Amino acid sequence: MLDYELSLKNSWNVVKENIVTFIVGLLITVIGSVLIVTIAPLFYGFTSMAVKGARGEAIEIGDVFEGFKKDNIIRSWTFMIIYLIIAGILGEIASILSTIIGILFMFSMPLLVIKGSSGIEAIAESIEIVKTAPVESIIVYVITVVLNVIGIILLGIGVLITAPISTVFLAYATFELAE
Repeated sequence: MLDYELSLKNSWNVVKENIVTFIVGLLITVIGSVLIVTIAPLFYGFTSMAVKGARGEAIEIGDVFEGFKKDNIIRSWTFMIIYLIIAGILGEIASILSTIIGILFMFSMPLLVIKGSSGIEAIAESIEIVKTAPVESIIVYVITVVLNVIGIILLGIGVLITAPISTVFLAYATFELAE
């Protein structure tokens, strides 16, 4: 069973120890995502930073560009295209379905980084994690959403802290629940 408190504490510690790296990485990700073609690889790279932090490995600003490596760009865009198509179509039907898709897919990006899965494999494994641990998955989703809403409420600038914490937290949760 996932120890939420310990995972959040560890996430905070990882971000605190690497605060400048995470803030710069997030700014590169957000600003760089203005060019649509860079969205998927930059979010892959930011997730890679979080996974490295959750593993206890050194994090560098350059890690945000991990998604531009040949296999990673293909995996990240395969996932992103599938996600956007499904979330877009179903999101029009009802926003609740979009939330369900968000929960079902939330472990996909960390799995792309952790296991080097293809986009489709990561989605399938993420859905399997949610099926195996539905309560834990919903709690992880709610925690990440609440953290980022808090960051947005804090004049939007709080997201510079809460987005890295929630991404590292998601990496920890993926390690725990994917086993």
